[in-house]
Amino acid sequence: MSVMRFLGVNSREAMRQVRDALGDDALILSNRRVDDGVEVVAVAEDAQASLVEHAESRPAETSSADAASPVGQERLYAEMQAMRELLMSHIAETPRARNARPGVQGVLRQRLITAGFSARLVREMLDDLPEEFSQATPDDPGLLAWSRRQLESRLDVLDDEASMLEQGGVFALVGPTGVGKTTTTAKFAARYVMRFGGDDVALVTTDDYRIGAHEQLRIYARLLGVDVHAVHHEDDLEGLLTRLEGKRMVIVDTVGMSQRDQRVAGQIARLGGAARPVRRLLLLNAASHGDTLEEVVETYQRASRDAGAPLYGCLLTKVDEAPRLGAVLDVVMRHRLRLYYVSHGQRVPEDIRLAEAPDLLEEALAVEQGSPFTYDENVLTDMLRPSASGQGVQALSRDLLAQRQQLARVMATLQAAVPGMTLLIDAWRQREAPRAAQQAWLERHLAPPPMIAAIREAEATGLVWSGGQPRGMDWVPPMLPLDANGDVLPLAWPLHRWPPSDAQRLTLARRHLGSHWVVFARVPESDVRQQLHDSESPWLARVRVQQRVWHAGERLAVGELASLAEPCGQHVCRLRGRPRRVTLARLPVALSEHEAPTLSLWVATAHDPENGRQRGVYHWLGQVGDALDIDMRAFIYRQTEQDDLPRLMRSAWQQLGGVSPLDCELRVYLAAQLAALALRLDLSDAGWALDTRPVVRRLAGERKRMSPDTLLAGSIHLLTAHVALSPDE
Repeated sequence: MSVMRFLGVNSREAMRQVRDALGDDALILSNRRVDDGVEVVAVAEDAQASLVEHAESRPAETSSADAASPVGQERLYAEMQAMRELLMSHIAETPRARNARPGVQGVLRQRLITAGFSARLVREMLDDLPEEFSQATPDDPGLLAWSRRQLESRLDVLDDEASMLEQGGVFALVGPTGVGKTTTTAKFAARYVMRFGGDDVALVTTDDYRIGAHEQLRIYARLLGVDVHAVHHEDDLEGLLTRLEGKRMVIVDTVGMSQRDQRVAGQIARLGGAARPVRRLLLLNAASHGDTLEEVVETYQRASRDAGAPLYGCLLTKVDEAPRLGAVLDVVMRHRLRLYYVSHGQRVPEDIRLAEAPDLLEEALAVEQGSPFTYDENVLTDMLRPSASGQGVQALSRDLLAQRQQLARVMATLQAAVPGMTLLIDAWRQREAPRAAQQAWLERHLAPPPMIAAIREAEATGLVWSGGQPRGMDWVPPMLPLDANGDVLPLAWPLHRWPPSDAQRLTLARRHLGSHWVVFARVPESDVRQQLHDSESPWLARVRVQQRVWHAGERLAVGELASLAEPCGQHVCRLRGRPRRVTLARLPVALSEHEAPTLSLWVATAHDPENGRQRGVYHWLGQVGDALDIDMRAFIYRQTEQDDLPRLMRSAWQQLGGVSPLDCELRVYLAAQLAALALRLDLSDAGWALDTRPVVRRLAGERKRMSPDTLLAGSIHLLTAHVALSPDE
């Protein structure tokens, strides 16, 4: 009769099993809750007739004569069919309550998949879920601790770096093109040099394909004080390694090859032909897609095994560029590779750290925002489910229309309240235009006449002077104007479009922009200081603790003088999205021995208002002028709050990296504009900001706390959605 029993964690799961096994026209015989979930008993459509015939052939009892009659059987069958249709329609069409709590396994599954882990690994984990957690809440600390332990037990990391480095050996860094082998070679060598010096380490490069590869490694080697050797022919490596037997540590930078390149096997075999054992470390780009990483590991592991030994381990690169780490950690776990180091930037030797499983998994699981590339079975169902007033497509259309209207209101508010917002929207529309069109737009809008007019219209009274290159970047930030409150305005003006010298730039700013205040990223040169002094213009410069100044006849570092500064105020500021109590202190100083102490060293110390812990110290050097009536202390508080501007520019620059045809100058311009907008949104107490912040934050992810980083991500989503929904405006 084909009667079958199905067991699911809930009714939805059980009914899905019924449809998969028996089709949409299956007859539901029973539906009840059991200890393990929900039990559904059903029969296939082709067996329903035999079920009725079986019922008709049974002897009829006197008390049920009506039911045994053909009319009664037909009525019974119709009622059963109606009940089936009612149950199916109820499960399929009734929206799930918003506050309904999904099962523990469902929450864990979605959380891990959102973090980037594969369905295969997630299934393996959930198969081992202890019964004690079957009734636990998704936020149960014990359940979360169990999931972390399961992942940590699968992630093999280097547990004793000192012994590994002391033992030494020959290490070959292999991997696809562009994964960062040369930079990582230098970082790896630096880890050894910091412990044992550079006498017993040598670098070898076999990369004779990439232009400048040898020279790049030679520069790193010279900075580290180690030997470097280049191999130009396949037969030279074995002899070179023999000559380097006296070196405890030899690191080989190999040619980058795609995992689909047929020459991979030959390159790996070449490394295995040396008399001295070569340990192959595979470099994995943490920002790559999981399928790509899977293919890379399979190819290089197969080639390595064919050459006589499996991969010795792996390193992760470009972790700072990865939106989620689950995919790369998943691949490492499933292929049982030992993870040695994690690289997270371009700096040598700073941007490399020892792989630590708890920290990596904490970072991986911290991702809360979903991805359009991960599967969520509820998304399509919720979008297409018929509503009480009509079809799902109509409801979806109304929802999109409402979202468009809300976005339009937000954009109108921003354009009215934020100078430069219209220019930012116009620039955003150029992102996918041909490169020539982007450059034409830049020439048309960033030339001196339109920029001077825009900054004058914004009534700017100050200027954030462009400093050096942001850490890890190869570009200089643009100039940004300040309003009367000291808030940065999103009206970026690239530095190369200004006059060549700082003195000429200052003259242009004062003559054409009306800028009185100048905020420098470092102490200005003497001629610029003199010009500011003669014009009685106030200025402020961020200084490091190593900066030396004169005080009481001695030339001392700023860090040594901070304790001598006299407290002069306290204010609650907002730093990186969190409230901080900032104490301000001042000390008269000079920049030269014979100069009067006309400058002030300002020391701003930030503390957590809840526990009193120190959270940062900021040092400023400045001169008060008479050209502007402004509270110096209030101005410094505001600049301290905006000290995160360079980091936000760098973050925006990285997030804009996925648009391949984006012109470099346009990318810098957009990064500066977005960073300034995020800070202005975060710091403003005006009504427009209070109304706009929740929408921008929600676009970045509902669970993300309010911070400049969240508002930066939300602003990018806001601009993307606005341009997509209003392409012709």
